[in-house]
Amino acid sequence: MDLGVSVRLEVEYLGRSQTLKWTAENLWFDYEDLRRFESELDGGGAARLHDMSAYPVLHFERNLSQEYLTINPHSQRQSQDGDCMAVRLKVDSGTMHALYSALNQFGKWW
Repeated sequence: MDLGVSVRLEVEYLGRSQTLKWTAENLWFDYEDLRRFESELDGGGAARLHDMSAYPVLHFERNLSQEYLTINPHSQRQSQDGDCMAVRLKVDSGTMHALYSALNQFGKWW
């Protein structure tokens, strides 16, 4: 598509006593939002990824040397009767940079 891309997003977390696998199909992201997300991963304390309808999908944050990932963060757009789940994970330091590197090396056509 001229303005965005459809993706399948999968997050897998393996902790000492817990595991989580979250998959979202047919998410649409605007190219400009993907570029902004990539830039935020590299340079800031927070990186937010929203789909084309401005619904939050992922939120990374860095506090000192600790990093966190929130999947499906709370939004004003969430309906009371729809599927809603928000998970906040403590991830390894360097996760944001590793994701930035992967996105930066990904062949972009836009």
